[in-house]
Amino acid sequence: MFAGLMQSFRAASAIPMAVAASSILAASCGTAAPATHPVPRVIVLRDNANGRTVSVRAGDTLELILSSTYWNVAGSSASRVLRQDGATTLLPRPSTCPRIPGLGCTPQRTDFKALSSGKAVVTASRTTCGEALACVGRATKFTLVVIVAASS
Repeated sequence: MFAGLMQSFRAASAIPMAVAASSILAASCGTAAPATHPVPRVIVLRDNANGRTVSVRAGDTLELILSSTYWNVAGSSASRVLRQDGATTLLPRPSTCPRIPGLGCTPQRTDFKALSSGKAVVTASRTTCGEALACVGRATKFTLVVIVAASS
């Protein structure tokens, strides 16, 4: 009987301790400042994004890497939503690209900054797909629809 009474006493005294501990934990959780702005992301897109729609947040950076120097990036259709951030730059020539003039296989990168909510279209075009190779059909145009959501 004494053992049963001691067990009841321990259980009864554990309840106030559990309440106190949970109160302390709850109070300490309330002191942390909530994240008001998510960390901006860098979204890298390549030739295979042609014809796609992507969603980004205001503050994000979009890196468009096209695999040929023959592409002419026209920029963004809505610069208040998605602004081109600097000029298009050439990236290092891949080891798989022979050093033959006119191949155009050096990739180029164009950066864009998502500024505010809305929709923008990034376009690029080309007429040549390699030395003495005219582009036809889908290979002549690059279109990317970018939906920018407000940063929360």
